[in-house]
Amino acid sequence: MIIKKHFGIAPESAQQMIDATKNMMHEKSGDNGFQNTKAFLFDEYAVLNMQNINVRNVATQDPDLEHLERLAKTLLDLQAKGVNVMPILAVQSENGSGYIIQPRARGAELYDRDNVNNKDYVLERVEFLSNVPQKHFDKYIADIIEIIDAGVIVDFVGKDNFFYHESIGFQFIDLNAHCDYEYGISDEKPQGKQAAPYGYFLPCYFDTVPKYRDTVSKILPELTGAERASLEKHNRIIFERCKTAVINNGIAEKEMIEAWTPNIKIA
Repeated sequence: MIIKKHFGIAPESAQQMIDATKNMMHEKSGDNGFQNTKAFLFDEYAVLNMQNINVRNVATQDPDLEHLERLAKTLLDLQAKGVNVMPILAVQSENGSGYIIQPRARGAELYDRDNVNNKDYVLERVEFLSNVPQKHFDKYIADIIEIIDAGVIVDFVGKDNFFYHESIGFQFIDLNAHCDYEYGISDEKPQGKQAAPYGYFLPCYFDTVPKYRDTVSKILPELTGAERASLEKHNRIIFERCKTAVINNGIAEKEMIEAWTPNIKIA
């Protein structure tokens, strides 16, 4: 059975883009072992071809895409409040696989997964992000608090789940599930400010700890002394900008430092 739902785009336009992907090469892909995704990019939209589209949050069955429809409405509400999320405009599924259509994010991924073993690219991106104005870091943290308070999961490990544009600031893509509480499989409702000390800096800060799936450690042996010093310098700036943003959003510095300190390791 084919299921089609539209929230912010004409059905004809959505179908035209989906049909067009059949004769296109995808430009981006991601595989978390659960929802292999191929991204097809148009001028204003991204069409995601996704496996297991009828499952939310790994374990929650969503055969009629009712949970995904609720998520789409949540994201549209967040966007209306000024949060920089990429909302879901249309979904289509058949036999467990399908498509999600979203507006195309502006700017570029914080780190492109296809280039994170290129030391020149990594060093350039770390330096670039260290120069992002404090107001954009403040908005980034404020948006994350709003997203989590709305019950939506933010995957901080995937650095390409976040885009940055010099005038817009940070943007959030791949918001594909609510938290367990929203599906009735947990009694604990996440609170944005309580969760803030854990992980918010990771998408921006290019850590060298393998448990965060960063691959900068693979290029560390290639770095000269000056390059290693540059990485350390700009990582520290990013960390301080994120720290300031968390404090600026009303979170106690003591609570933040206790959460972050065990997880920080600079090259």
